[in-house]
Amino acid sequence: MSLLVGGASGAEDLVTRAARDELVFMRDESSAMRQAFDKASRTLNDFLAKARAAKPEHTAFALKVAVSEGDNTEYFWVSHFSELADGRFVGEIDNDARMVKTVKLGQRYVFPRSRVVDWTYIDRGRQAMVGNFTLCALLTQEKPADAEAAKQKFGLDCSWLQ
Repeated sequence: MSLLVGGASGAEDLVTRAARDELVFMRDESSAMRQAFDKASRTLNDFLAKARAAKPEHTAFALKVAVSEGDNTEYFWVSHFSELADGRFVGEIDNDARMVKTVKLGQRYVFPRSRVVDWTYIDRGRQAMVGNFTLCALLTQEKPADAEAAKQKFGLDCSWLQ
């Protein structure tokens, strides 16, 4: 399985490729990605509590969800989500599908908590992206200067990654 962020490798940095909605691949089994999934899982309850009681300076809450079809797994950011009574969530798919055909951009999607692999929100007060642990993992594949520039651009804290 590979993580897909809306790209082929090349001379351009990850942020530029992602802005064009290109695919970015990384093996789910890589150490960095396993750490990202684990960090997101361990902190999901705190994130959900923060989302339920969102402060005005905290915006753009989203969950990253694994969608599998056959041998393919693709990851989607899901916004405008809410928790359902049975431990599932419903939200809006935020990126175009490339490998799976069961979801599409803008679709309302119901999923179990077990499919959540990451979360994020924007803290406008600190001018920082919070969470997005999978981006930290993907940045380990970039040139150090490019990775540092991306962290600075988004105020992203990847210090947890070993």
